[in-house]
Amino acid sequence: MLLADILPKLQKPKKLADGSYLAICPAHQDRVPSLHLTQAKDTVLIKCQAGCQTEAVITALGMTMAELFPPSKKIVATYDYQDETGNLLFQVVRYEPKSFAQRHKNGQGEWVWNMEGVRRVIYHLPEILIENGTIHFVEGEKDADSLWQWGQVATTSPGGANAWQSEYADFFKGKRVVIIPDKDGAGYTYARQVTRSLQGKAREVKCIILPGENIKDFSDWLEAGNNITELPLLEQDVSVLLDPIKPQYEQKEDSITWQKGLLVFKAESVHQERTGIHARISIEFEEQPLAWSLFNIEKSEDRTRLANSAHANLKDSNKDDLRRDLDIFCAGLWDFYLSTFTPELMKGDEAQTPPRFYLEPYIIEGGGSLLFSPPGKGKSNTALLWAQSINCGVSKLFKVEKVPVLYINLERSGQSLKRRLAGINIVLGLPASQTLLTLNARGKSLATLAPSIRKAIKQYGVKLIILDSISRAGYGKLTEDAPVNIIIDTLSGLSESWLALAHSPRASEEHLYGSIMFDAGADIVIQLRSQVSENKLGIGYEITKSNDLPQFKQKVYAFEFEDWRLINVRPATPFEFPDIEAKKKVNMLEAIIDFISNQDNGDASATEIAKEMGYNRANVSNFLSKSDKFVKTRKVKTSQFYGVKSNQLL
Repeated sequence: MLLADILPKLQKPKKLADGSYLAICPAHQDRVPSLHLTQAKDTVLIKCQAGCQTEAVITALGMTMAELFPPSKKIVATYDYQDETGNLLFQVVRYEPKSFAQRHKNGQGEWVWNMEGVRRVIYHLPEILIENGTIHFVEGEKDADSLWQWGQVATTSPGGANAWQSEYADFFKGKRVVIIPDKDGAGYTYARQVTRSLQGKAREVKCIILPGENIKDFSDWLEAGNNITELPLLEQDVSVLLDPIKPQYEQKEDSITWQKGLLVFKAESVHQERTGIHARISIEFEEQPLAWSLFNIEKSEDRTRLANSAHANLKDSNKDDLRRDLDIFCAGLWDFYLSTFTPELMKGDEAQTPPRFYLEPYIIEGGGSLLFSPPGKGKSNTALLWAQSINCGVSKLFKVEKVPVLYINLERSGQSLKRRLAGINIVLGLPASQTLLTLNARGKSLATLAPSIRKAIKQYGVKLIILDSISRAGYGKLTEDAPVNIIIDTLSGLSESWLALAHSPRASEEHLYGSIMFDAGADIVIQLRSQVSENKLGIGYEITKSNDLPQFKQKVYAFEFEDWRLINVRPATPFEFPDIEAKKKVNMLEAIIDFISNQDNGDASATEIAKEMGYNRANVSNFLSKSDKFVKTRKVKTSQFYGVKSNQLL
């Protein structure tokens, strides 16, 4: 224990001529300083002249007697600091357990355990002054002596990493210096101070960053079995010290990490808001969490608060180092995040591989699908049927690819979904109790559940997510572009393949409710049409938008019920549900073929077709002449008539 450790805790400490102190005693109402303190080797002698017990004084200072009288320490090494002619100026004493003290001799040859009035110099000063070769500058006398034992010239400064003085640089005028810093925050700061001081004085300055994740200093490097002859090969330009520390960012799934020794800084949910860059930042030590917070990483006070919280849970750490490392991690985080989205020189796929469907033609691998209709028309039954068909690899009704599915139920109770699932299982020929990975969270939003969904996807190896429904996303109004873009980005960020259920507006069943960005963001958009007929529900699926896919005709299925239970699903027979058939969208080719086929002569001219069907005549004429679906039949004056090739008749 040193006086310097206690004096800041006292009121009105006053130094006396003999080096001792008087201060206000904290153990009683002391108006005139009565507490006397004297440094005695590795402890402090305390006496209250008013009669307070030493233990009472120590308790009043918020200390313990164990701190005042630490376990006996053993001197394991002494390091002499000499002036230019070899005269002893002072000595650094190393103890075990590891600690240091400094002392000098007074005029009577007695050791005095302080450095008051003592000139400070670098270690091995006489040898350094006459050296014309390389001088290694390290942190600590032990490493310096180790280098000397291996035939290398080395030095350090007294007091460790926090005690460099600029005047020490004068001892290195015209010298060649190689700095070997300890590989921690304090070590690098110390090395930069030395480097800057030597600029313009030393003839050359190099540095060595010792390789190895577990190598902190030169002694570690030697103990790891390295050879001293390799040291010159490790010399680097000193700019690596002067440049700011750059984190070694690493992308790990949805997080960005920087491992710095046993500490790990982690960022998740990195995103830009109007106020700045936000992220969930956590700090871990030896894989144990210390602290975390979701905040604006550009705000200094928020970073300081997190660093202080982590430091409170981490013993024997430097708060300033932790704060600096967190600042450095956050400073480059956004640039690294953006760098993960870089362009590539992409080659064309000569193989022309056809798309892979999880459920053909409605759910594609690596794409997003939207299924829409008015409420209560059969979307949830359809979604469950598709989900379990894919999940169990049952191609009874649809051609499927078996992959793990996660069904996200935000619309109805879990009990209701269980009843529906039992019916779906029976229809598919599965046990009624067949399971489907389901997240039942009625009343919650996609925005709230996204982290849980992400964990489930990772845990169960999910390849497809189905959201029931998109109206519960929780990101804002579906008629505005920005919230819709966030919904699409969230779904695509959770899983490359997804299906989401959506609604149509009250005014029309023919298009999707909400911003046009739904159509822009989805790869496949499917309109669901339905018709009730006695105990049957007819459901037709028509693709209204698809990316890079051929056109698919509407398909109609009959869902058969007994009371409230689904007992069968089958392809509908022709004209079984005429209302659905009547609403089927017909493309131009199909419409023209149908028109010509219904003419008495089995042919028609471009003029007739355009007039009767409302198409542009030039487009019809061009279509007829260039399509291989039609054949010229006859010519009446200037009008060319076309018929349908027999193999194209519907």
